[in-house]
Amino acid sequence: MHRPPARLFKLWALLLLSAAAISAQTGGQQALRSLALPRPAAFSIDYYPGYRLVTVKSAWPGSKDSFSYLLVDRGSAKPAATVFAKARRIETPVRRVISFSTSYLPAISAIGESASIVGLDSAAYVYDPSIRARAAAKTLAELSPNGMPDLERIVALSPDALFTYGVGSEWDTHPKLIEAGLPVIMDGEWNEADPLARAEWAIFIAAFYSKEDAALAHYRELEKRYLDLKARAAAAKTPAPKVLNNGPFQGTWYVSGGESFMARLLADSGSSYLWADTKGTGGLALTVEAAYQRALGATVWLNPAYGMRKITDVVALDSRFAALPVLSSGNVWNNDRRVSEAGGNDYFESAVTRPDEVLSDLVAIFHPELLPNHSFTWYQKLDR
Repeated sequence: MHRPPARLFKLWALLLLSAAAISAQTGGQQALRSLALPRPAAFSIDYYPGYRLVTVKSAWPGSKDSFSYLLVDRGSAKPAATVFAKARRIETPVRRVISFSTSYLPAISAIGESASIVGLDSAAYVYDPSIRARAAAKTLAELSPNGMPDLERIVALSPDALFTYGVGSEWDTHPKLIEAGLPVIMDGEWNEADPLARAEWAIFIAAFYSKEDAALAHYRELEKRYLDLKARAAAAKTPAPKVLNNGPFQGTWYVSGGESFMARLLADSGSSYLWADTKGTGGLALTVEAAYQRALGATVWLNPAYGMRKITDVVALDSRFAALPVLSSGNVWNNDRRVSEAGGNDYFESAVTRPDEVLSDLVAIFHPELLPNHSFTWYQKLDR
């Protein structure tokens, strides 16, 4: 009689143990469905009878840890303590929220929940006038003096959720916040190199307000606009401009890697990025001399330095820049059209949730014939 190989028995045993472990986690329930995200992103939302499971698969590059949140509707029966025991339990919709990044604010505002924000790490670089007004009136707390969270004040606010991020270094503050028993929600939006996938994290935030369906509908509209613009830029009859990005700071010129968020935006808007041939989703640190050699071929320069208004301001950075053809043409732009009195730049606040509007600005710069009546949101041209 022929017997199956011993390794098959081991495999069956492992499958049975795995199934038993999953059953124990879910209380024997099966997920009814998973939210179908239009773009691959590093989070998921699964629906079970009586609760939702939100999982952050990667909160920062190279992270080996995942973070799970069991969302239970207020007033409903609570799942047994053994159900996803390692997941943080959050009653939804959340009512009192702390945000440790300005880029989360537009996602909360878009679903009509700005009033839920009771605290920020700092209002210093916030653009949203209503949030700044609340901070000035002390009806919204600033909780990170000198860059370190004030645990006592945070605990006293009794937040339902504290949205924050990690970078995988010793400077991360979320471990101490979690250790203090706070409802810390790790948001990994900045980890996404695809502008549309990054915008999807507004859906992640909306889930904690039980409004993910509304956020998804809003996302689908902006995704359509983005893809329509991308197709128009790809079909442009004018040549793709050669784009130089950023400028020198303290002797180093940081440019976006060829697989980065910015590089994707530049490609999708019909341009030829000077460092498109490089690897990596982060930044590249170059000497001014090395960057200058490629800069000689640029026909558009984006974001040479924050706050500059004139071409002469750029030349003042380095006298060699006067010889760059792109300065002679005057095609130099900064993304600081919307800045608060205190210096909060809306590009770093709202652009994450509106990649379609960012793309519109870029297409209007690179192929102005495609959008002849465009009104710029974030970019403005430097004066001669």
